Amino acid sequence: DTLTLNVLGREIIGEIASLRKINWRSLRFDFAIIFSPGVLDSAPHSHIAALQAPEALENKIEESITNKFKNVSIIRVREALEAAAQILNGIGMAVRSISSITLLVGSLVLAGAIAAGRQQRIYDAIIFKVLGATRWIIIKTLIYEFCILGFLTSFCSIVLGTLVGWTVVKYLMELNWQFSLQSILMSVIICLTITIIAGLAGTWSALSQKAASQLRND
Repeated sequence: DTLTLNVLGREIIGEIASLRKINWRSLRFDFAIIFSPGVLDSAPHSHIAALQAPEALENKIEESITNKFKNVSIIRVREALEAAAQILNGIGMAVRSISSITLLVGSLVLAGAIAAGRQQRIYDAIIFKVLGATRWIIIKTLIYEFCILGFLTSFCSIVLGTLVGWTVVKYLMELNWQFSLQSILMSVIICLTITIIAGLAGTWSALSQKAASQLRND
């Protein structure tokens, strides 16, 4: 296969020797098309180079180069890279905020479901009291129940969230996806904390209920 390019009115036909994949996210100098040496030597062209230097030496290096080469233009990209980094950090913060809100909403929904079964838990606590269970045993039983619910909710959320995140990052954004164990652990801790607090707050009154009066009403 060949490719024809118009360079300053002159058509240059080049044979496609190879294909390559460019990682534009590296922000390095790169070109979509590269000719063999000698093809464009006679065409007007400019040379470019990249230099990485400590920020404290940038002014001295720039002054030294411009004094020796009057026709050299120096373009600082540090500011542009810092601006791009700030934008990416902002996007990351927005994604993390949305994920946190989603986790919070899911935990509140779970807390609402726990609150809906409050009356049944009050009845169960009274039965435990009749059977001789102490307040601490009832509290531990409730904590175990809420921990199981929290773990199940966290597991489902992590699996679904990971699959959706991997799909979006891999195929939509075409970026390298990385598994974040820290985010997973934080999600589990937050979900368990909210579930246990909401569950105990909704059933705490069961511990102060008189067994006789409650059973009489039932």
